[in-house]
Amino acid sequence: MSIIQVVLSAISVYFLMNRFIRFIRREKTQTGFKLVMTLTVWGGVLFTSLFPTVVHRLSQTLGFGENLNTLIFFGFVIVFIVLFKLLSSIEHLERNLTEIVRKEALKDLIVKK
Repeated sequence: MSIIQVVLSAISVYFLMNRFIRFIRREKTQTGFKLVMTLTVWGGVLFTSLFPTVVHRLSQTLGFGENLNTLIFFGFVIVFIVLFKLLSSIEHLERNLTEIVRKEALKDLIVKK
């Protein structure tokens, strides 16, 4: 195993375990969709780092060149990281908005009594 495979495997296992532990703890920010997406993306990264010959054969079968396959792979990883960050930001904004609406509704209820 090369050093790159070890590093990619370690990073993948870290992200997979982190998300799985968050799901087990039932944290507010962890949803089933996020868990499935994390398992898909980082599981794919882990599979690719552990079995590069299988991925190489698959890319040759599909007609992709070696360099193009690598660029596409890293592009997908970056896109999914950005997607997860955006999803987390949206969920955070939704929670804040819900809290503000609840406080305003309760304030109006107290004033009317």
